[in-house]
Amino acid sequence: MSNDITIELMETMFGVVRLIKEEMSHSHNLSHLSILQMQALFFLNQHENTMMSDIANYFHIELPSATSLMNKLYDQKLVKRHEDPKDRRLVRITLTDKGKNLLQQAMNDRRKTMENILSYLSEKEKERLLSILKTLRGCLQK
Repeated sequence: MSNDITIELMETMFGVVRLIKEEMSHSHNLSHLSILQMQALFFLNQHENTMMSDIANYFHIELPSATSLMNKLYDQKLVKRHEDPKDRRLVRITLTDKGKNLLQQAMNDRRKTMENILSYLSEKEKERLLSILKTLRGCLQK
């Protein structure tokens, strides 16, 4: 692949991601949450009873940063903390009902937004895009 194509792909991908993030941030229910906070809610929804170290590892951040992230969600009553029954030194994090409801709203809002964004593509183009993105993800996850 030539250098020119690589640069154009890079600029285009960054531009598309930036525009998608901008579209996604227009949700009224979520304007008070950062992208990282939303990603944390998604992560906690998939990984119940998570330890703080798991959050830090997943987001590639230091433990104090993970704690700060969770504190902000805790202050909004979106997550709750509890001690591990086997080891009181460990703190487990779970979503509250409020956090689950907000996440469900977010998923619905973002699905609608993504449907609007993807409406510019034909079904065949969507299938090709999905295939390409899955291939890239698979290569990067190895």
